[in-house]
Amino acid sequence: MQGAQRWRRLAGLGLMACAIGAVPTASRAQMAGLIAGPERPISKSKPVTFLADRVSYDHKTGIVTATGEVQAWQNGHILYADKVVIDQAHNTATAIGHVVLMEPSGQVTFAKRADLSQGMKNVVMHDVATILAQNGRMVANGARRYGGVINELSKPVYSTCNLCKHDPTAAPLWQIKARSAVEDLQHKVIEYHDAELQIYGFPVFYLPYISQPDPSVKRQSGLLIPAFGSSTHIGEFFAIPYFWDIGKSQDATIVPILATKAGPVLDVKYRRALNFGKLNINISGGRDRYANAGGFSDAIFANGTFDLNDTWRAGFAYNRTSTVQYLNDFRYLPNAAFLASNAYLEGFGQGSYAKIDAQTYQGLVATISQDKLPIVAPYARYAYFGAPDAWGGRFSMAASAFNIFRHDGTDSRRVAVVSNYELPFDGPMGTLFDARVRLITAGYSASKLNEQPNFSSETSATTARAIPIGAVSMRWPMVRSAGSWGEQMIEPRVQLVAAPSYGLRQTQVIPNEDSLDLQFTDANLFSLQRFGGIDRFAGGSRVDYALQGAWYLPGGAYATGIVGQSYAFHKSLLYPPGSGLNDNVSDIVARATVAPVSWFSLTYRTRLSHKDLGARLIDTYATFGNSALRFTGGYLYSNTNPYYLFTQAGEPPPAYFVPRREFTLGASTSLIPHWTFSGATQRNLATGTFDNAALSATWQNECTAVNISFYRTFTSFNYDHGNTTLLINITLKTLGNFGFSAI
Repeated sequence: MQGAQRWRRLAGLGLMACAIGAVPTASRAQMAGLIAGPERPISKSKPVTFLADRVSYDHKTGIVTATGEVQAWQNGHILYADKVVIDQAHNTATAIGHVVLMEPSGQVTFAKRADLSQGMKNVVMHDVATILAQNGRMVANGARRYGGVINELSKPVYSTCNLCKHDPTAAPLWQIKARSAVEDLQHKVIEYHDAELQIYGFPVFYLPYISQPDPSVKRQSGLLIPAFGSSTHIGEFFAIPYFWDIGKSQDATIVPILATKAGPVLDVKYRRALNFGKLNINISGGRDRYANAGGFSDAIFANGTFDLNDTWRAGFAYNRTSTVQYLNDFRYLPNAAFLASNAYLEGFGQGSYAKIDAQTYQGLVATISQDKLPIVAPYARYAYFGAPDAWGGRFSMAASAFNIFRHDGTDSRRVAVVSNYELPFDGPMGTLFDARVRLITAGYSASKLNEQPNFSSETSATTARAIPIGAVSMRWPMVRSAGSWGEQMIEPRVQLVAAPSYGLRQTQVIPNEDSLDLQFTDANLFSLQRFGGIDRFAGGSRVDYALQGAWYLPGGAYATGIVGQSYAFHKSLLYPPGSGLNDNVSDIVARATVAPVSWFSLTYRTRLSHKDLGARLIDTYATFGNSALRFTGGYLYSNTNPYYLFTQAGEPPPAYFVPRREFTLGASTSLIPHWTFSGATQRNLATGTFDNAALSATWQNECTAVNISFYRTFTSFNYDHGNTTLLINITLKTLGNFGFSAI
């Protein structure tokens, strides 16, 4: 048959033999296209087809010999070889020379020789090398395949590291070397027996048995690499996680933790993806010698969102712990101030949004009693933002209702509607005007007003009020071309605001739930309400004015800035001391941003006393460099500390007037190949001590990543009198990560 251009069915192996002769054969790239598509199991009924340069057939022995770039395939599985000898009588085939087996999954196996039977389902290979997903490679002295789904390998070596270009025979950075291994192609698992982990050929770890998912698998049940370390809180500890792939849409990670000073502790993380949402639950519990007198402590963190339809969805978050020491000792939420829990229902419409929820809080700060924290049930909100009307104006509205109660403190209820109408229009000579009207209507009912956080002279009250606000603002942007120096812009701004005045006496009967903080800066210079909410409103008429400008240079360099002030026709006693709004003339607020080059920028924000131009607030931040080498620095100064503003009745305590001065500095670099370094620190200049410091170094290549992190806190907070944390994490690609932690 050699040279004959005809087809013949070979019944022994069910092979389709093609004698090509002088006809050009298909390239390997073309053949690779034949197996594109989803992975399929080997079919017992489909024949094996092959293509070759030359084919000979011995009628006496029934042996077919194919030579010259032989290609054989069956149902997505493909074989390449220099020569294939088919014995029809014994239903076997032998592939010799440059043997390549390609699987639909993308796995490629190389061998010097392969003995096949049962239609390529059973194979015995010699001197095997396999290319797996994610740069995974395995070599072995020999391999035996059963049923097309099980590979037994003799003396395998596995790694995802590239070989040295100058000396390919040198050991890679890391490799797993074993006496034998079993590769389950159906369940995507590789099991090693008598295995050791080697670093540059030197054994560092031995296990009689270890398994790993096939590199192409994203999730699979099994033990994860253990973690160990040392902590001043729990002593030396050891944790060995187990990942449970429950199904296609859910999994769990179970982590038992053993420690010398605490434990045992069991931590379970459960995740589930639903067609209409998702669910996450993290439960942990065990013995902590610092909590509950050495008894049982626990914590739970759970959240979920559920789509009810295209408009509405529901969700919840539940976060709770038996003791704050447990969270700090096992580093779940170190130094957190509180845990929040809620359940909600929200809807999304065309230009509208609605939500109703209930909220509770668990305090984690020793100085705050749990009885003083609010419970909000319910809290309903609705917001609407309309389309522009015929004049170009736009109407918007926000409505809310809530009920807040405390075991120790003010109980309050409020129903409020805030309506807005805004109309922009053009004026003469390029001026831009904007007219705004706002109406705030709210009804209040409160008891225990004389307790925190209001400390009112009244004990209870039921009242309502309506606050109309009107404002007209004007901007006059003037732009000119500076030729080769880019473009320059200067813009005067002025705004007139008119509203009724409200004093301290009128607000004694109104509980304050949303206006507990105020920081006067350029960001709220032109705001209709200087407070964050509606429970406090100074009112009165005022004029806001500012001058802002910008300079945009070719090449992306720019500079922008604003400086402004406000004049109130009547003084207000509602603003806290030192806020910069206590007189008719406000403090001066300003901001400037300069970026002369792409690798440097500086933003400076300040508030200056209108009396002597003394600094009341400084907030500046600078960046220098690019992604390869970057430095950051910041400085914060404030003449007051708002944390102490609502801690007592009457005037703020002396701690409120103690200035804050903090300095931050950070740096990062990736100039050295494979390496990245970073460091940061924060120093309290008022006390002359550091708050914290952190250093990190990371090295990574195509198969390995090593991260070393050092973190030190110097402050005392909530039973934690400063600590040092050292983390060493090593990731071996496709195997997992392990590390050492010292706290």
